[in-house]
Amino acid sequence: MGKARTSPHAEAGTVGRREPACCAGSSMFPPEAWKQIGRSLGLSGRQLQIVRGTFDDKTEFAMATDLRISPSTVHTHVERLHHKLGITDRAQMLLRVTQEFLALTATPGNDLPAICADRGTNRCPHRT
Repeated sequence: MGKARTSPHAEAGTVGRREPACCAGSSMFPPEAWKQIGRSLGLSGRQLQIVRGTFDDKTEFAMATDLRISPSTVHTHVERLHHKLGITDRAQMLLRVTQEFLALTATPGNDLPAICADRGTNRCPHRT
């Protein structure tokens, strides 16, 4: 009988470990940016929650648990997001939303701060 297969994450001891909320991928954009991104892309509140869950690298099952909806409902939202945004996978979703954020920050008169990886730890420079 062969050795059981494990994922690289299991070997590193990271299975089941959640990233702290302060450092989640969605924290790279400030709350106001998420609102503007949602409006600009025509996303519903629930769709925006799904997009943010994707930025936080959550599975559909984890998003369903967090949002207290069924995994099937999350999957339906994801499929509709793919159609609405003209994308086919998670990576394209991340890129499309990031492109939208960059376009918004480049808009004259928009005062959104730039992307900051340390936003969740309050170590980002503030715009004046």
